[in-house]
Amino acid sequence: MLVAGYSGVGKTAVVNEVHKPIVRQRGYFIKGKYDQFQRNIPFSAFVQALRDLMGQLLSENDAQLQQWKEQILAAVGENGQVIIEVIPELEKIIGSQPTVAELSGTAAQNRFNLLFQKFIQVFTTKDHPLVIFLDDLQWADSASFNLLKLLMSDGNSEYLLLIGAYRDNEVNSAHPLMLTLDEIQKEQGIINTITLAPLQQDDLNKLVADTLHCSVQKAFPLTQAVAQKLKEILSLPRNF
Repeated sequence: MLVAGYSGVGKTAVVNEVHKPIVRQRGYFIKGKYDQFQRNIPFSAFVQALRDLMGQLLSENDAQLQQWKEQILAAVGENGQVIIEVIPELEKIIGSQPTVAELSGTAAQNRFNLLFQKFIQVFTTKDHPLVIFLDDLQWADSASFNLLKLLMSDGNSEYLLLIGAYRDNEVNSAHPLMLTLDEIQKEQGIINTITLAPLQQDDLNKLVADTLHCSVQKAFPLTQAVAQKLKEILSLPRNF
């Protein structure tokens, strides 16, 4: 699922509301954010999200941690050190792992993608569905896009929900994100998009009136001030 809209329109706030029902269903909600000044770091948001997940797992009891250890090791085999190198918290769960043979170029990326896919699959079950929220996808790196395609084409991803937020005013049809989405759809991947727009003044006025328990007429001067302040905030990134 994708959430599109301008910077500051509320994409992240909307997605964060997904957290509450997921937790009630004993699922995991994890998130990572891409940075426009760190596009050279592969998988950065995926790594942030999975380090977040390791923190959640480490808060569970010893019996649960032992189960996770067994399931993770069964998935990654003798390649656990590859994952530990980018998610060091994993070592606290599965212990020290043997070194692995070094690969280069495409072979290294293919191995990493496959391991990451298997690793993520451990946490996508009926008992514990997983939601991964990737923010600011317009700044994602090519390795992340490749992993995204791999996960979206996985027929065993019934209990995995990928949510991506991006600034639709900063991408065009030739942007790597849009090209990736086109490829996913060609492979029969299902992508639903929600496009958020700024609140209209009438809607904002009703919110202010409801909050202050007054009429919309009395709320209007404050609404105008709030609307002006919101415009100033939304313009900050473009003036930077």
